[in-house]
Amino acid sequence: MDQQGIVQPLISKPLFQPTYINIDYVFNKIYTAIKPIVDFFASSHTWVVLGIISSFISIICIAIIIFSLVRMREIQLEEKREIDHEIHEALLLDKQKERNQNPRWHYVLTLIESSNESDWRVAIIEADSMLEELLRNKGFTGNTTSELLESARSNGYQTIQNAWDAHLVRNQIAHAGAEFSLTQLEGRRVIKLFQSFFEELGVI
Repeated sequence: MDQQGIVQPLISKPLFQPTYINIDYVFNKIYTAIKPIVDFFASSHTWVVLGIISSFISIICIAIIIFSLVRMREIQLEEKREIDHEIHEALLLDKQKERNQNPRWHYVLTLIESSNESDWRVAIIEADSMLEELLRNKGFTGNTTSELLESARSNGYQTIQNAWDAHLVRNQIAHAGAEFSLTQLEGRRVIKLFQSFFEELGVI
C-alpha cells in the first residue's frame, strides 16, 4: 500500500464521535437551571414586591435622616443654652467682683490706665494715701507713712519692702512735682508694688 493509501483513511475519519455529546441536552439543562431566575425577574409581581421593599427602606432612611437632623439641632440648641448660661454666670461673677472691689483702688487702677501723665502721678499719690490709711486702721503708730511702714516691718509682712519702694517713688513725685519724669510703664510697676502689699493685707 502506498503512502497516499495510508493518509486517506486518516483524513476521512472524524476527530471525535458526535454521538457522545448531546448539545441539545446541555442547553436544555442550562435553560432549565436559569429559567426560574429569568421568570422571577420577568414577573411583574416581583417588581411590585421589590418596589414595596425599596420604598419601605427609603422611608426608613428618610426617617433616620430627619431624626439625625432634628437631634443635631437639639444638640446645637443645648450647647448654645449652656454657653449662654456660662457667659451669664461669668458676667454675674465679674459684676460681683466689681461690687466687692475696693472702689478707691478701682479709682487708682483707672487713673494708671489713663493716657495723661498727670493721672499716673495722681494714681501713685492716691495709692500711697490708701497705704497710710490702711496702716493706721491696722493699729500701727507713726506720724508719717514712713514711720507707719517702719512700725509694720516688725510684723513679718512679706511684701513690706514693696510698699517701701512704692512709697519712695511717691515721695519723689511729691517733691519734684511735674519735673519728675514718669512713664506709664514705671507707673504701672509702682502700682503693682502697692497692690502686692494691699493683697497681703487682704483689702483688695
